[in-house]
Amino acid sequence: MKTIINQIMVLVFGICFVQISKAQENFQPQTPQDWVLSKNYFANYILLKDTELSKVLFSDERVKSMLSERRKRFDDSKDCKDLACILQAFKWENNEIAILNKAVVKAYESNSHFKSFVENRLIPSNLYGLNGSKDPKEYVSRAIQQDMKNENYVIDVYAGGRNPNYPRIDSISFDVSNKSYLLLLKDVRQDVLKDTKDDYQSSFITMLTAVRLLEINERMDAAQLEPLMDGENKAALEAIKKADFNKYPYSLLLVLGAGPNVYDQPISPGGMLRARMAARAYFEGQAPFIVLSGGRVHPYKTPYIEAIEMKRYLIQNLMVPESAIILDPHARHTTTNMRNTARIMLTYGFPNDKYAIVTSSEAHINAVVNMADRCIKELGYVPYELGKRVNDVVLEFKPKLESYIIDGDEPLDP
Repeated sequence: MKTIINQIMVLVFGICFVQISKAQENFQPQTPQDWVLSKNYFANYILLKDTELSKVLFSDERVKSMLSERRKRFDDSKDCKDLACILQAFKWENNEIAILNKAVVKAYESNSHFKSFVENRLIPSNLYGLNGSKDPKEYVSRAIQQDMKNENYVIDVYAGGRNPNYPRIDSISFDVSNKSYLLLLKDVRQDVLKDTKDDYQSSFITMLTAVRLLEINERMDAAQLEPLMDGENKAALEAIKKADFNKYPYSLLLVLGAGPNVYDQPISPGGMLRARMAARAYFEGQAPFIVLSGGRVHPYKTPYIEAIEMKRYLIQNLMVPESAIILDPHARHTTTNMRNTARIMLTYGFPNDKYAIVTSSEAHINAVVNMADRCIKELGYVPYELGKRVNDVVLEFKPKLESYIIDGDEPLDP
């Protein structure tokens, strides 16, 4: 089971070095769009890439009729006079979600190829929850509905101007009241139609609209620096294979960042100090690897990726070798610092029986100690198991399998 999970996660996150099959290679993300789609809407992404699967699923006459009406509504948006009209055309309607949901359950029951996709690819991924094998039909139904609803969410935020969970850092880039904005959205419509010429591809109109909206809002953060395994994390991945973890009290050290408050500042004073704490622990032999977790977050629309700037500081100023540094350039919150590092531990080959440690300021570690309720509220689960508090600024933790589950209302780092 663990091997299957790791193989799936190569496809989704690009952070594992395990061997994958020819079938999986065909669906590995190749472009920034692929990475954003696969991380946010894995089930629909596979259907997009697997024409055979799509044609099976969308051969149902009721689905075909629904998709025909769906395409007409989208095409007619060229005549929309206001934002509400365009949003309605871009999004899935509830009855359409219900029709497609019934179709996937029917396909699972009647088609061996689709059943194989659900049982051998979708459920083992754990991306839509754990224990999916107990009710595969419910699992695939949940996955498809979640993808469709999350596509609508992106359209509401990055076309309609709805507040995201964290408006100060994640909000839309445009003035939705400006008349010229409607023209931009109609250009999005035209672009998506070029990529969905076949009838069955009407099922992907909303998903491709969502990713195009993320792109024009400069919010393709989920794709940045991917594939990490072939780039920023390549040296560390090779080192992990050879590491003797028995020589160290902990498997890795996660450094929680401190985003700058000044727009043109690459790394904050707090970031420097936390990097120094990490380097000191590394050279003292506390752990063989350092995880730097932090995306392009603070301040709003910053051009700097926090993890990259901390890595540069560790290498250039503190002489930490690149092979000891693992980047997570996507996390935007303390909850996802912990979750993304849990994903790394589960997929990079770290020992299951060994604690990792997280370090930051005393106040920040206090927050982590009491963060379970926030995790449940924002992620739907707690992605880690805490151990003892080593001192004021260091805390033990282990990863939990729940960390793989997609967080659909955070499209910049799902």
